[in-house]
Amino acid sequence: MKKINFLTFILYLSFLIIGIRLFSLQIIERDSYLEKLKKMNEKIVSGDSMPRGKIYDRNGIILVDNKLVKTIYYKNVDNLKTKDEIKLAYFIKDYLELDYSKLTISYLKDFYLLENNEEITNRISDDFYKKFKRHEISDKDFYNIKKNLVTANDLEKYTDDDKKAIYLYFLMTNGYSYEDKIIKKEVTESEFAFFSESNYKLHGFNTKYIYDRDYPYGSTLKSILGSVGGITKENRDYYLEKGYSLKDVVGISSLEYVYDDYLKGEKEVYKLENGDLIKIKDGKSGNDLYLTIDLNIQKLVDNNLEEELRIAKRSINTKFLDRSYVTISNPSNGDILAVSGKVYQNSIMQDYNLGAIMDTMVSGSVVKGASILVGYNEGKLRIGEGMVDECIKIKATPKKCSIYTMGYVTDLDALKKSSNVYQFKIALRVAGVKYGYDLPAPIKTEAFKLYRDYFSLFGLGVKTGIDLEKENTGIKGKIENAGLLMNLAIGQYDSYTNIELNQYISTLANGKNRYQLHFLKEIKDKDIVLKKYEPVILNNLDSIDSKYIERVKRGLSLVIKEGTGRGYIDNAKNASGKTGTSETLADSNHDGIYETKTISTSFVGYFPSNEPKYAISITTPNISYTNNSSSYIYPFNKNVIHKITSNLN
Repeated sequence: MKKINFLTFILYLSFLIIGIRLFSLQIIERDSYLEKLKKMNEKIVSGDSMPRGKIYDRNGIILVDNKLVKTIYYKNVDNLKTKDEIKLAYFIKDYLELDYSKLTISYLKDFYLLENNEEITNRISDDFYKKFKRHEISDKDFYNIKKNLVTANDLEKYTDDDKKAIYLYFLMTNGYSYEDKIIKKEVTESEFAFFSESNYKLHGFNTKYIYDRDYPYGSTLKSILGSVGGITKENRDYYLEKGYSLKDVVGISSLEYVYDDYLKGEKEVYKLENGDLIKIKDGKSGNDLYLTIDLNIQKLVDNNLEEELRIAKRSINTKFLDRSYVTISNPSNGDILAVSGKVYQNSIMQDYNLGAIMDTMVSGSVVKGASILVGYNEGKLRIGEGMVDECIKIKATPKKCSIYTMGYVTDLDALKKSSNVYQFKIALRVAGVKYGYDLPAPIKTEAFKLYRDYFSLFGLGVKTGIDLEKENTGIKGKIENAGLLMNLAIGQYDSYTNIELNQYISTLANGKNRYQLHFLKEIKDKDIVLKKYEPVILNNLDSIDSKYIERVKRGLSLVIKEGTGRGYIDNAKNASGKTGTSETLADSNHDGIYETKTISTSFVGYFPSNEPKYAISITTPNISYTNNSSSYIYPFNKNVIHKITSNLN
């Protein structure tokens, strides 16, 4: 009896708990669960992309704008099945010109599987099939196994006409079913008219205007400004996690990519409820980017660089000359005012501004301002010290000389006349070598690191911090011996980019700090400043005695007034600078082997010397080569720099 009473109690208690829970669910929490059910049946849908932010130069001149372009899009409004969409693609292909060469083998295989899945499945081994049935192989891996079984012979069945339809089908079905799929932008008038007038019978094909990028100044700065495009397969997960849809247009290179989060607009947001779209958020245009670039200076540099390249190619010994780069910055804060790159091949001139950041060159004597500081600061050279400029020789190596024998020179003379031997003797002292003509020179190999550490204080051999997704830092030589250390000291061993040389001379110009080079000035939402760039100091020069820096700057001033840099910049500008010449190699027959000896030249400078406003660098690979008749070097850098600086106030 006790057991029965206990079981009865447990039964009543269970019913009580269940009753209370049902009461809670149906009465107390009813609204909450209805809301959850409603959300489960809702779909949040984004509208069309809003205009990206514009890009301006520092003075408010538009460099990148937006324009409306005629577009054809598709949306499966009739809930067509796969076979019906394929049939539609075959019909539409004859009314639309598409570049179906973009159709990949991978997608052709996908399409073949779509039509011949059973046939390919039968090709799978029993072992793999059993593993798949036992869930030892994922659906994705199983699909890839089938895809790999589609052969080239299988794909031969598809004609060019088929491929047009297949590519169109790919565009029609790429992404979510409820999204508009962009089929073609900037369509012809006849295409736009046909799809506009016939949309009622085209089962989801229609027309609209969408925003695209417009460049008022053509290719000017294009490789720096960057490009926009669709989300690539490699970046798919990254953008989806950030809330993008696969149809979104995003920045895919350079500044468009780096500042995409600011430039992209905010789309209208809709709620899909019972088949109806209800707007829940308004769209908004992207924020505007203001750059440090001065378009007037940029055009000045572009025009003169292009003009001189054309003239130089008509001169002798310029067979391998095909490019040059120039950067101008403000040495007191790292603002890039202009960056230009011109490539001239087969009588075609092209802009390649990005080459100033990515292409490297052994720059020659422009680095001597930094290398002489190693001697001063390490106690191996006294201010005003004189040495004899004469050919020197290390045992079992060729003689090493300056461009001519200069005799007795001081430190200032060595910079002014660009004495190699002066730097050679400093380097040997730094490496612990007691020099004797044709004697061995066992060096302390840490001297290489010492030189490079000093160079890096000025931006040579390290990243400048420029606000692009990537930059090159050059190539460091790996072999270490006395001869190569001497080469390093005169800029004839490691290679640098043009932008590194600009940061180097900028740091010398201000004499205190290495500033991060940058393109961003500020970001605005209409008139509201959202972000203003503040100068970033990457490192200072506190470890170098200021009297040594001032001594070098005095020497660089003499370079322009009396030395190898005479005529580069008018004396009225009160400028300082350093020329550079290096022995390089060119690939004469485009076989990947660099076997022809060439001469490359560079120049770095700043002005006014007392309160610098401009720092300028130019690098020109393969300006000349030595042949049997002449070793003439066209004065390319001198002409370009003189023309540019004469027009800078």
